[in-house]
Amino acid sequence: MISIHCMRGQLEAIELGRPAAATDRVMFRGLDVFALPAREVVRVMREHTRVQADPEDRASFVAPDLLLSFWRPFAADDEPDEVQGYYFGSVLVAQPGYYDTPAEAEERSGRSC
Repeated sequence: MISIHCMRGQLEAIELGRPAAATDRVMFRGLDVFALPAREVVRVMREHTRVQADPEDRASFVAPDLLLSFWRPFAADDEPDEVQGYYFGSVLVAQPGYYDTPAEAEERSGRSC
């Protein structure tokens, strides 16, 4: 699954879903983000950049400096048979500003008072 997110006619983000076949891979710096357990993906990503739990969804993570987010419907870190919670189900790459709060967006646009 590949999904695009647009607003006002502009591409804002692309989301890749977990491949159905093991032959399809999504890589970041040699890391297969869907083949490893979510906990391991986060650990390795933290070797490269800041990664934080999504404040609205504690089973998902955001690497804001890389404009990446990793999603799974729930955390099941100790249950490899529970694929939907043990592995990430999607990864999203976004344009700068996608994760900005309203205050950050205002500052980015240069309209801050």
